[in-house]
Amino acid sequence: MMNEEAVSQDSPELRALARLLAEVVPQLVEQLVALRPGRVHREARVLLERPLLAHVLGLTRGNQLRAARMLGLNRNTLRKRCRLLQLLPSRSARRAGTPAAEARRG
Repeated sequence: MMNEEAVSQDSPELRALARLLAEVVPQLVEQLVALRPGRVHREARVLLERPLLAHVLGLTRGNQLRAARMLGLNRNTLRKRCRLLQLLPSRSARRAGTPAAEARRG
């Protein structure tokens, strides 16, 4: 398995992206420390992960299997992360819209 540092050195394009992120991180951390001390990593991850997953799902027109493959994730992991980030309806919300649930409401 490659370490993260090696990945950022693979190509000039990746090195440029790594520099761009490195410029933004100090300001991001400063603001998150002020807003959510003790949760900086979690909040930063959500700030990046939500638009990342939404964008890839858009590229794949909502095809979760293709999106998961593009991201290098298991499809179930992608679904779980999307539910946690409220990019997909929760299981209970999906069940509420089923014909069986509608029949129970009567």
